[in-house]
Amino acid sequence: MSGSSAPWRAIGTALLLIACGLLVWSARNTLRQPSAAPVAYSGSQPCQDCHADRHASWHRTFHRTMTQEATSGSVLGRFDGAPMSAFGGLTRPVREGEGHVFEYLDPRTGQPIARLPVQRTVGSHRYQQYLTRDPDSETWYRLHWLWHVEEQRWVHMNAAFLGSDEAHFDAQVTTWNANCVFCHNTGPEPRIRNLDALRERARAGERFDVRAEMRFDTRVAELGIGCETCHGPGGEHVARMRRLDLRWTARLFSGLDRSIVDPRSLPAARANDICGACHAGRTLASVEALDRWLDQGPGFRPGDELVAHVVPLSADTPSPSAAVPDVYRNRFWGDGSTRLTAYEYQGLLASACARAGLRCIDCHTMHGGDPAGMLPEANRGDAPCLRCHQALRARAAEHSGHPADSPGARCMGCHMPRAVYGVMDIHRSHEITIPDVSRSLAAGKPDACLNCHAGEAPAFALRADAGETLPVLRQDGADPHLADGLVALVAGDPVRQAVAAYELGRVEQAPGRAELLVRAAWLLAALDDDRPAVRRFAWRSLRAIDAGLAGTPHALGLAGALAGFDYTGEPAARRSAVAAIAAGFMALDKRGWPRPAAATGLDAEYRLDAGVLATLRELGARSDKQIDIGE
Repeated sequence: MSGSSAPWRAIGTALLLIACGLLVWSARNTLRQPSAAPVAYSGSQPCQDCHADRHASWHRTFHRTMTQEATSGSVLGRFDGAPMSAFGGLTRPVREGEGHVFEYLDPRTGQPIARLPVQRTVGSHRYQQYLTRDPDSETWYRLHWLWHVEEQRWVHMNAAFLGSDEAHFDAQVTTWNANCVFCHNTGPEPRIRNLDALRERARAGERFDVRAEMRFDTRVAELGIGCETCHGPGGEHVARMRRLDLRWTARLFSGLDRSIVDPRSLPAARANDICGACHAGRTLASVEALDRWLDQGPGFRPGDELVAHVVPLSADTPSPSAAVPDVYRNRFWGDGSTRLTAYEYQGLLASACARAGLRCIDCHTMHGGDPAGMLPEANRGDAPCLRCHQALRARAAEHSGHPADSPGARCMGCHMPRAVYGVMDIHRSHEITIPDVSRSLAAGKPDACLNCHAGEAPAFALRADAGETLPVLRQDGADPHLADGLVALVAGDPVRQAVAAYELGRVEQAPGRAELLVRAAWLLAALDDDRPAVRRFAWRSLRAIDAGLAGTPHALGLAGALAGFDYTGEPAARRSAVAAIAAGFMALDKRGWPRPAAATGLDAEYRLDAGVLATLRELGARSDKQIDIGE
């Protein structure tokens, strides 16, 4: 009997294998089919069911908390009722039960004139901004104050950007729905509801504030930057994975399911486009495209070609308004390289490395490393560069002209210098280039060599004799025999000044203690700048130099005086604090200090020559340097 059943068992096994094969074949064909359009968003929560580790690594990022509902757990600012005064306005941040409110007061009488509830937050890493909603629509506004996480203090938004002390109190209040919503959230649909009415009013010659009068019924798939921002809408993928046959087939054949995008499996250009959808300044090709954008939101989805949906900005992009012809040009240095954060895409694409296939995710990851910068530990040094440039590993000193273990020999210091301004910080350029001092001088941009050797005149980096006529003129119009750091700090445009004030405080990269003393003398002058952001960088750099020289024969001992300086304080209080800091510096016994070089503009007592300072400030006040960079 058992013998006669053997053939049937074999046949049964064969039929079972055939059935399984057909099931897998059918499942594979289903998974190979791209999603039907349009695909719904699912949110990030369902991803946790199958990808718990990836969900957890994303959940710890600052991308996730880019936009949040304002709760006692998400609000970082100190709403303690202490009044805040800046730019002619007076505000009190107060708690009301579980809520948070900005109470606006009349500066003359101290009486309340408005109360705006804080209903959403933007950011949680370096600083946090706050939103309130129009009670009659889903129109949201960014309010006047941010909370600086590191400094644990309130900062008026004007001081976070590069405006001068003359900026209006409301200058940085903006409509969230027409700006921030696109890159700080997942699946945004602005849904503007009065665009036609506003255009009719404009055609009739009526004057009005578009920023204040646009009305929206905005929806987002998810607040913050969720999984679907990089992997595409996940509604169909989630539905597929609820079927056991599809789920197990997808696990058996990794990357088979075409209803979801894995950036690692895309060609380099398409993978970079995913990051570029937010990390690229961009505009729309037509009024019709803008209308769709303000209604339906961005059409780009991961895997698409970005330029099929938007036009990445460049220095040559025509301005949309004849009244501000340089609105885009000012966001780039004179040679066309980017000088604002969120333009990393343009910088990368201008690099030979990108043409050789470099991807953003070759350095950055959403699923590992320190959330600050999204860089794995292995990528914080020279390793990313040496993967391709292996021949330079043993020639670091020869190649860089610096000892192999010194900051001057680090790849990114020379090829990705800090030359990009972001709100209250300076970032690395993502245009990977070979240092070219002449080009930098002509473009009015920071130079990698002179960022560190700030106390030197350009002739140093050009390897030219100081008495020679330099082969190029400085774009900023300054004497080419003056130290680059001094010129940039005082005579540069706002971005150049900010970069210089930041770089002068990087103690670890200074060529020696003598230059730190020179930098300190210069930074005293920058504490009087008319831009709060520049004053802040100068103050921070002075604190860094003071700490770096502590315990040495050249200790400055200025910590106490510096603690009394508020870069957004009232002018009289600032002047008094600056006078105290300067007096402390000038009272130091400098007999053992090295005599400053002529290029520094300093005398033996480290006093900055009044004529040099006046000339540089006059250059810095040129009309072409009073720019709006569209932050």
